[in-house]
Amino acid sequence: MGKKVVKVLGFSVREKQLAIKTANLSFTVKDGKELVRNANVDSEELLLARLAGSIHATGNLIGTTLNVDLKSIQIEVSGILDDKINVEVAQAGMFKQIDIIVKPTSNASIIELKEWIDAVKVACPVFTNYKNQTSTIVTLIKEYDHVNVA
Repeated sequence: MGKKVVKVLGFSVREKQLAIKTANLSFTVKDGKELVRNANVDSEELLLARLAGSIHATGNLIGTTLNVDLKSIQIEVSGILDDKINVEVAQAGMFKQIDIIVKPTSNASIIELKEWIDAVKVACPVFTNYKNQTSTIVTLIKEYDHVNVA
């Protein structure tokens, strides 16, 4: 049996909200706490969307605290389901691995963004919960304006 990968994509929209796209649905949230169950969305997708929403909300808060000007944040979360675990209620431990790619749009240096993402990983309670239950990898990607790159 092949591995099942669940993916969600989130990106900043108005008023610090996060637009989430999954294989089955698109919706907008202010933070990961506001997600509600929808019959068209797999519970695994909701788990990953909650993680993305929480990272986004925490990232904006930490960005303000550290004076990192964040124009937007894109978050891609993918999880490989562990087919050996049979759970009735979806939980972070049902994944073998979770990969998170964070792409902030900011004029901040890569060093400032590294400090920012490290602070987000420590401050985000949902991330901490997931990290304690499964292998979780965070990748920070800084996109540069080719005109301003040496």
